[in-house]
Amino acid sequence: MRTVAAAGVLLVLSAVAVDAGAARHGKRQLWGAIAYDSKTGAYGYAVDQKTKREAESAAFAQCGSNCDLVKSFRDACGAIAENPKRFAWDTGASREIAEAKALKKCGDACTIKVWACTSEK
Repeated sequence: MRTVAAAGVLLVLSAVAVDAGAARHGKRQLWGAIAYDSKTGAYGYAVDQKTKREAESAAFAQCGSNCDLVKSFRDACGAIAENPKRFAWDTGASREIAEAKALKKCGDACTIKVWACTSEK
């Protein structure tokens, strides 16, 4: 009986150790989000949240009630590019990649309005 109990304790401890090791080596999944008001240019962002919902809620709360775009990303970066007539959004493995993709989608005379990155990317 003691052997079974000891084996159970060792199994639980090894699972905790593996999970802690994974977190140290970039295996966590961290969420980020950007909220944007396309009429006023107001924005809010959140990074390093445990869930997509937490990230989106925090970004929206920071942006205000008139935001009409909320985009999320996991273990990555996001960016919004804008010109007077339009805006575009994209993600990437780095800030530079996310910004380049958003600018390409947006077109001429666009500039980056906001970007955000999770710490695990």
